Amino acid sequence: MSDPRDISFGTFNLYNLQLPDTSWRHNANPYSQPEYDAKIGWTSDMLRKLDCDVIAFQELWSEQCLVDAFDAAGLSGRYDLAYISDPGQGWYDIAVAAAVRDPWEIRKKRIHKAFPPGYRLLKRGGAVRDPEDDEIEVSIDKFSRSVIELEIGHKDRPDLSTIRVLCAHLKSKLTTRLDKEEREQDAVAANAQALGAAISTIRRTAEAAALRVIITDIIKSSDTPLVVLGDLNDGHLSNTLSILTAQPSYRPHFKSRTGGRSDAGLYAASRLEEYRSMRDVNYTHEFNAVKEILDHALVSEQFYDHSRNRLWSFKEMVIWKDHIEDGDKATGDHGVVAARFLYDPAD
Repeated sequence: MSDPRDISFGTFNLYNLQLPDTSWRHNANPYSQPEYDAKIGWTSDMLRKLDCDVIAFQELWSEQCLVDAFDAAGLSGRYDLAYISDPGQGWYDIAVAAAVRDPWEIRKKRIHKAFPPGYRLLKRGGAVRDPEDDEIEVSIDKFSRSVIELEIGHKDRPDLSTIRVLCAHLKSKLTTRLDKEEREQDAVAANAQALGAAISTIRRTAEAAALRVIITDIIKSSDTPLVVLGDLNDGHLSNTLSILTAQPSYRPHFKSRTGGRSDAGLYAASRLEEYRSMRDVNYTHEFNAVKEILDHALVSEQFYDHSRNRLWSFKEMVIWKDHIEDGDKATGDHGVVAARFLYDPAD
């Protein structure tokens, strides 16, 4: 019999979930009512399969869409939904959202749009300072998609630690379209693909650094359990994830002494699954035949098996991905991820 203190986390890219006959951004082909009904049907079915206590969503265009999906799944009375703005208070562009299942509850919500005060990407040049580095300053100062921060508690277990959850969607790898001024310069326009990709990478890296500042502020020198969920648009060995996780040491074998403590590091559930599983390599996205995990659950040491500060141990990571190759806009272009943990405090 499962322990009521067990917990599971999911991340679900909704693939532009928008109301019927309603455009989003530059899209000129909104969903028809039958297309919307099919998308809600698939989404609700996936919610039942996911079966997670805490779910982070990406690519939501209307709060009503998520309400419709939970209603269709028969789950509306079991989850509390959280958005970047309160229902009826306005909505802007593509957004993240979250859902928390009873008996877990949302105790606080905070929205991060502006980068935190501790963020600054600046390096002054000059031979005296560092002869190998020219000056650089990145002026990005806000997330492309707002981050939702939740404090999660257990209604029936007031003694259980409050869990902080960050729901994020970092800038994609898609090439950024250059502005008209640059496109009109032949030499620049000829390299638009490379330059646009560099802009996207710089923005995603800046967002990862800003999110890492928020992470550090929460968990450094504390025992606060923290989980980062979302479409981070990079693999767990990428520079983006290295910044976010701070690259903690994993315990590779029984006699190893590493992995017992990481005050500020985060562990990727995908990597925990790799250590545990003998199955084929998992993935949540495919582009040009390249398969990789872009959708992540990153957890603090309170969820790491070998940590002396462990409260939960890793059970499994499950990815639903068969739909990725369908190319059906009623489904999605990312795998749907669940990471499950058992309440198992270290002795």
